[in-house]
Amino acid sequence: MDNEIFDRYIKLEHANPSHSDIVNINWCMGNTCNFACSYCPTSLHDGSIGWYDYEKVIAFCDKVMDHYKKVIYFEFTGGEVTLWKHFPALCKYLKSKGMEVGFISNSSRTLRWWNDILPHVDHVCLSFHSEFGDKEHFLEVVKLTSQHFRTHVNIMMNPDRFDELYQFSLECVKINNISIALQPLLVHFSEEVYPYNPIQKSILDNQWQLVTSRIVYDKSYKSYRGAMAMVEPDGNRTVAAAHKFINHGKNAWSGWKCWAGLEQIVIDTDGSIFRGWCRVGGKIGHVLDEDLQFPYDPVVCSKQKCHCNFDIMCTKEMV
Repeated sequence: MDNEIFDRYIKLEHANPSHSDIVNINWCMGNTCNFACSYCPTSLHDGSIGWYDYEKVIAFCDKVMDHYKKVIYFEFTGGEVTLWKHFPALCKYLKSKGMEVGFISNSSRTLRWWNDILPHVDHVCLSFHSEFGDKEHFLEVVKLTSQHFRTHVNIMMNPDRFDELYQFSLECVKINNISIALQPLLVHFSEEVYPYNPIQKSILDNQWQLVTSRIVYDKSYKSYRGAMAMVEPDGNRTVAAAHKFINHGKNAWSGWKCWAGLEQIVIDTDGSIFRGWCRVGGKIGHVLDEDLQFPYDPVVCSKQKCHCNFDIMCTKEMV
């Protein structure tokens, strides 16, 4: 890819136009986790925040459905959200209302648990964490879910185990119909990328050719987010995955208009609602608020860096 493209485009839009018609609700539901990865902030896995009352969660979801009139995709994360005893019931409720449902998981629940939830899910993102994850079990879960709905795999690329994880990614792509990302790590989810060596950076930057291109597809599943297209003044479009912007240090859109709040909202572990994980535009409200006012207009970015893939995968336009 021509690196100069990162400096001359004027709009970042969804490479798949259908993604602009989907509102993504990204909810970090609690901070209870059965893993305690070294690169994860303690606040995301120490269990200090309890689960919300099921009925109050349903009430908030109903408010979201009343406001946003496009396709709504609820994606839940944590912590490890699959540990909440009411999580399968929540997924079943949202599906009964015609919503799309997905979640991010470390895949550690039993195969029986995964079989039970299959009818109530449209998408799953399975993240492999080498410090705690079981490779054999992880592969079994990926094989199962990929037969039923879109399954994305994140390999969290710990630089100290990089070669091992790269080889594991080559095992993962032997499974049909998945998508995969060799995910560069940010130190405690900050703006600082771990110090990868030149060979590691090259693998991260060329992962489509080295890894993703090996995947065989014989099914077609709906997607909700994906690569973005950099649109130049002459209309030329260059497609890039979110991790490319981070890997090249080009994840900065300060002063640009951003559609966070319109194409997405996020809910933090304490129930606070924001446009994105960047928190640009300030707090919208809280999931327990009776009267919530959701955004109607784009926001001008005030951040030096956009450190989250989820926030990167949102329309942006130079002012």
